[in-house]
Amino acid sequence: MRLITLVKVVPGRMNEGFERLRTLPTQKMPEGVRTCLSWVTYGSYDLVWAWEAPDMRTANQVLQEATKDGLFTTETMAAQDSAEF
Repeated sequence: MRLITLVKVVPGRMNEGFERLRTLPTQKMPEGVRTCLSWVTYGSYDLVWAWEAPDMRTANQVLQEATKDGLFTTETMAAQDSAEF
């Protein structure tokens, strides 16, 4: 399954948040999870992360691990290639 995650660093924790954001897409992920791309953005969110996971359970595990230290809030949505729509 394809996912898009919008990431916002918690105010007051920008330095450590951006250091973690820089390494988040390259961290060891569970089997079947891969980063397609990631962008630092200017606006309501600090990072857009496009990624794939084999199922929703694995996706939830990845998101729980990424947010466990309280540096980020996220909004994630399932995505589909427009050609497949």
